[in-house]
Amino acid sequence: MVHVAVVSDQPDTVGVIRKVCGEFMVSRGLALSFTAYENSYVFLQEVENRKKLFEIIFLDTSVRGMNAVDTAAALRRMPERPSLVFLSATEGYCMDAFRMGAVHYLKTPLSEKAAEEGLARGFAFVERDYHRKMMFKMAEGEALVDLSTLEAVVSDDHHQVLCLTDGRQLEVRGRMGQMKEKLMDASPFLFISPCRGVLVNGDEVSEMKPDRVVLKSGRILPVAKRKYEEFKLQLTRYMGEEDWE
Repeated sequence: MVHVAVVSDQPDTVGVIRKVCGEFMVSRGLALSFTAYENSYVFLQEVENRKKLFEIIFLDTSVRGMNAVDTAAALRRMPERPSLVFLSATEGYCMDAFRMGAVHYLKTPLSEKAAEEGLARGFAFVERDYHRKMMFKMAEGEALVDLSTLEAVVSDDHHQVLCLTDGRQLEVRGRMGQMKEKLMDASPFLFISPCRGVLVNGDEVSEMKPDRVVLKSGRILPVAKRKYEEFKLQLTRYMGEEDWE
């Protein structure tokens, strides 16, 4: 799933980007979470408090709240590095935008063609991170794993079992706490715990019940009663959906 945010108080701008995002993702068979903010303070507060995570952010320089450059600077201080697309009625912020690592700078009023171009550039960076690989130590040698294929991690004493989307299981060394910290630091996906000794890739969840979580591969993992509400909240924030039971 790709999470897109638009920080703009211009309804026409938000409408154009929303339309283009929907068409762009449908054409690629991908799921999309879209959130719009009319105030950069509110947006930044949710991101800093980890209530929302975004891979692509359209940032309007005229939005109410903190100015766009300071907002971008705050985003750059965070562990996540979203793709930033600046929106402006003038060229005055162009140098600041690219100094902040923006992938594109679009003039408003915004055309659908320009919005699609900005989205495509942002998505190119997301796709590169989507297939980010990580090295894990095994009993003998090491395994290089594409994190987009890692659906869950299950603890087995002092070893961890990596459950892959193709049905394979790899036993690697290390403690669950170390594994969770490693994935939080480097993975573009959100790994959350439904119960002790289990981490689940949020992108791989197909169905959730109070006592179990079903992954897209059909794999079923337990959900602890005391962790259900927290797990559901984290998953809802990540997926941008409200239909979990």
